[in-house]
Amino acid sequence: MVWVLTRLILASAVYGFSIGSVHSWTYACRNLIKFPLLILVTAAVCALAYNVLARFLTPELSFRDVQRLVMALFQDAAVMLASLSPISFFLARTIVQPVPDDLGEYPFFQGVNVFFIAACGSIAVIRQARALIGAHHLLRRTGLALVTGWLALSLFTGAQCAWYMRPFFGISYMGRGSPPFFSGTRPDFRGARSFYEAVYNLVSPPDGSGR
Repeated sequence: MVWVLTRLILASAVYGFSIGSVHSWTYACRNLIKFPLLILVTAAVCALAYNVLARFLTPELSFRDVQRLVMALFQDAAVMLASLSPISFFLARTIVQPVPDDLGEYPFFQGVNVFFIAACGSIAVIRQARALIGAHHLLRRTGLALVTGWLALSLFTGAQCAWYMRPFFGISYMGRGSPPFFSGTRPDFRGARSFYEAVYNLVSPPDGSGR
């Protein structure tokens, strides 16, 4: 368990550094702490939520089984993200940087990394859940419901935690002073007050924010 936790922290720190470098070395270095913290907080919340759902759907799975799954899947997700960190770092240092009248390629960078995080998390959940379900010979319908529920819980929890712990990326020309360590419920540069509103604004920018 110690090695699993160590790999999780180190891998997530590597990825956090790569995405923070799009803004500044300050963001990159802060993400050495913030991104592992995001993963650990999300894992802690999911560990409880996963177990509640498992107990509701299938009593065969013990609390210990679910906790092992949680640690394994978040380690997998962190390692997959670390493997993508060279791509994120390259994009961070080469994209057209935002300026006051134009966001440049920043929305593209942000969107790519949101996709990376969602994809790696989803793959990790499906992989570990299938292995656990197979080991306990659960019914196909039960297994599908369990995987779907765990996946939804992971995405919802991770998204909300990331919103409160932001910024991880940041617009480089904004906030010339010391950036906040956590922004909490403070609206972002487009006025979004939740992760889901921010994603909507990324797909369909408000008038004037994408030009």
